[in-house]
Amino acid sequence: IIRQSEENASKLFGCPTFYSTEGSSLCIRAMLYLCTVYAASQGKRPLIAAARNVHSTFLSAAVLLDFDIHWLYGDRKDGYLSCAIDPQSLDRWLGSQQVAPVAVYLTSPDYLGNVADISSISQVCHKHGVLLIVDNAHGAYLKFLPQSLHPMDLGADICCDSAHKTLPVLTGGAYLHIGSHLPMIIKSHAKQALALFGSTSPSYLIL
Repeated sequence: IIRQSEENASKLFGCPTFYSTEGSSLCIRAMLYLCTVYAASQGKRPLIAAARNVHSTFLSAAVLLDFDIHWLYGDRKDGYLSCAIDPQSLDRWLGSQQVAPVAVYLTSPDYLGNVADISSISQVCHKHGVLLIVDNAHGAYLKFLPQSLHPMDLGADICCDSAHKTLPVLTGGAYLHIGSHLPMIIKSHAKQALALFGSTSPSYLIL
């Protein structure tokens, strides 16, 4: 019944969607693990370019997974809760790198509700052969606006939503979304990634 429900959610979001009962924190670890698997499949050491306002779970995942980080800083003098990434600046930076990161990682919406230009940033990332990973924990509702502004509909490759923040879901309920176009090495490891970091006694109230 859980598999069937995940299949229903996948149809709703238009991409493979999996459940987390430990919020987006579990999904963030899973997303970053998938990045390391993808990098390894290409014979590369995982390097992730991340906006510097990441959730603390990103930092603990970096310790657990031992990947390298290049911090991205916004062009404006943002407070520490925001980090506006300019697509043109990102394009120039990616074009100047001898070794491209495996992924660009953004938090959008951020903790003040600011939404990144996911559409333009995704085009830049794909131009350089880089995945776009979005922590959309605060933006699950974006799918259900009159015109969807959900990251997966704007070009993100992997994304997580904390359904419990903005949808009628019990605290802890979250989604992990995987782009249908991604290599099988990523899609086939999604459930394994969640199981690697998740509890063996998930909350069935949330499920």
